[in-house]
Amino acid sequence: MTLIRIIVTSVLTTLLTVFVFSMAAQAATACRAPLKPTIPNEETASKEEIIQALTSVKNDFQPAILNFQNCVATEKAAIGDVATEEQIAEWDMLYDAAYALETQVADSMNAVIRAYKERAAKQEKSE
Repeated sequence: MTLIRIIVTSVLTTLLTVFVFSMAAQAATACRAPLKPTIPNEETASKEEIIQALTSVKNDFQPAILNFQNCVATEKAAIGDVATEEQIAEWDMLYDAAYALETQVADSMNAVIRAYKERAAKQEKSE
């Protein structure tokens, strides 16, 4: 079941990332979405790998997502009443896609942490 969840999560993440970047390329925006950080494999991640990934998510990815969303919101506000419905829809989709990507990254990291804790508990019991 875990392997299937990893595959589904990877496919969905890839599709979401492609969506965000294709929308960003099509939109008349100077804002650029950040790349999804590398998430360790939940079945094999070491404590050090998890800490490194969490640090990257916290220090690099989350601020970049926030900057991207602020950029999109600023552009939308700057255009104001002269924006077309299509432009507004694009900005809203970009903003929402960034939120969805951030949520997916958080969910993936939480899954890795839970799996690590389960492995550690099993190992402790066997010792």
